[in-house]
Amino acid sequence: MTRRVKMDSILTFDPGESTGWAYRNSEGEVTGGTLPKDHREVVSLIRDLMPDVVVYETFKMYPGKAQALAWNSFYPCEVIGVIKVTCMEEAIPMVEQAPSVKPYAGGLGPRWEELRKVVKVTEHVKDALLHLNYYERYKEMRG
Repeated sequence: MTRRVKMDSILTFDPGESTGWAYRNSEGEVTGGTLPKDHREVVSLIRDLMPDVVVYETFKMYPGKAQALAWNSFYPCEVIGVIKVTCMEEAIPMVEQAPSVKPYAGGLGPRWEELRKVVKVTEHVKDALLHLNYYERYKEMRG
């Protein structure tokens, strides 16, 4: 009989007007979804899943984009704040990843096809899965 090694559970977020998420449990199974524009939903997801680590995509304001975002509420920044506070309250380690890491995630892989069969996927879910793949590939495997 082969013994399975317990993995860390990982919850990844792609914050936006709607927030995509992907979750790998300790058995290696992956699920995901899209949260509505509601901070309480972000808090509930983190507290319901209680992952070993939370990974989220950062948001940076680039000078060339400032004019186009005039009067923007920067909802993704609010979501990042909610993620940070909730993780601090629950003592869950956090990892920031820039949007620029997604091309180095090694693609979506077969988990994407499986995920598409069970949840309505959006660009944000796809990006959250890419952040999970990148974390597994470059952070988790290399310690």
